[in-house]
Amino acid sequence: MTLTERLASPDVASLPDWAAAAALNQPDATLPAVVEWKQTQIGIGAVLDALGPEAGAALLDALTTLAIAQPVIRWGLRLIEDGRFDLSRPSARDQLARLVVAGVVQQVEADALLALSRVERRPSWAEAHGVAVDARAVGLARGGR
Repeated sequence: MTLTERLASPDVASLPDWAAAAALNQPDATLPAVVEWKQTQIGIGAVLDALGPEAGAALLDALTTLAIAQPVIRWGLRLIEDGRFDLSRPSARDQLARLVVAGVVQQVEADALLALSRVERRPSWAEAHGVAVDARAVGLARGGR
């Protein structure tokens, strides 16, 4: 859908150019959410807070046992111990997913940890369509000069 076509929609057609631009730059609840990952470095305390003391301790114990023979777990655990396991990094999320597949972490626990970093937001119509919308663009799309 082009900007001109969108501006013909009843919800923005009668708005002044500046108001139509503002409306098209507001989050649109009808569009699918965009997932972003904010930098979140977690440590032992964050694991215990997110999972609870018993489940968190059980996970840390399991990781400690696995770390003996598995270098990927060893270095991930080292990052957790240092408070630098960053859930915004794809490699950290991949490592967590592999722990779920291996049965070391339950999906609900992984989700609780990921929730510390996951941010969902609704894009605007303009963002979703890759269009810069301001009052001038609206005026031009409506046939102004």
